Amino acid sequence: MRRHAMRCFLAAEAAACVVLCFLRMHVFWMFSEIAAFPFEQVGWGLRLLSLSGWAGNAAAVVLYSLISLIPLLVWLVLKRKRRHLPIDFVLPGLSLLLFIVNYYMINPGLPGPWISGSGKWLLGCTFYSVLFAYLVIRLLAVYREVDAEKLQRGLQGLLWVLSAVLIYIIFGKCLDDVLTTADTIQSADSGILSGRLTFGEEHTGIFCLFLGLRYIVNVLPYVFDLGIAFMTGRILTVLNDDRYSDEAMARINHLAVFCQRALGITVMSITEANLSVLRSGKAKGVRFHTINRICYFLGCDVGDILKFDGKLEEGSDE
Repeated sequence: MRRHAMRCFLAAEAAACVVLCFLRMHVFWMFSEIAAFPFEQVGWGLRLLSLSGWAGNAAAVVLYSLISLIPLLVWLVLKRKRRHLPIDFVLPGLSLLLFIVNYYMINPGLPGPWISGSGKWLLGCTFYSVLFAYLVIRLLAVYREVDAEKLQRGLQGLLWVLSAVLIYIIFGKCLDDVLTTADTIQSADSGILSGRLTFGEEHTGIFCLFLGLRYIVNVLPYVFDLGIAFMTGRILTVLNDDRYSDEAMARINHLAVFCQRALGITVMSITEANLSVLRSGKAKGVRFHTINRICYFLGCDVGDILKFDGKLEEGSDE
């Protein structure tokens, strides 16, 4: 039941990442920095609410206070249930930090122009750095002296957290990079960048094809990592029942074979992608490190994959 719920959560996270990526292309002023999520959107909503009238302003103040007091409320609940630790005294400080972050997100022009750009990134990174440091220290304190069963449950939780991070990378970060590149190409095709770069319809289709292939190549290692996380979770469940059972050994061997094949496929896909760029003539430059790895995995020399065609392009003598 818990595994099914987590899979539904990961599916919902993937769908949310895709929706947010497409929203960012149309309302980019609401999604300036990923580190500012969701503070930037919350600040935008509270600002609109406060400008709607005196009732909206009062509701915005109440919501602003409640959102900022969430870490403090968590600390009070832990203390009431006698489950608090010394590190939990960071939570009231997090509430104070959250008051500051939300205040500047609601009023982005208050401290000056720096907050509109890198300032939002700085505020978000500061809050997340403190939060993640607190979570790591608290987890180490909780699992410092536990039995094997509780430790395995903790490892299961860490695997689900890792899966959530991988889902974000696959459907969030990598997809956003592809959409941003596609938007740049479309802008160039419409003439916005016509002074430097223009594409016809046939070239746009080719570039979109290359973008799709690049997305597949980029996310392939993370997809395999996600599969490894799922398989490792199943292995932990079997080990919890009987660590010396035949099923446990079979699952471990299956994981080893999967890792071996995943590594081979990843190396082949990256090598093929690099060779495709070289064969298409679109490469503006090649690192010696890249040539070295291509020659290593193909078992060839540099002269076998590179050839001078006797032509000198204009502007290549710079």
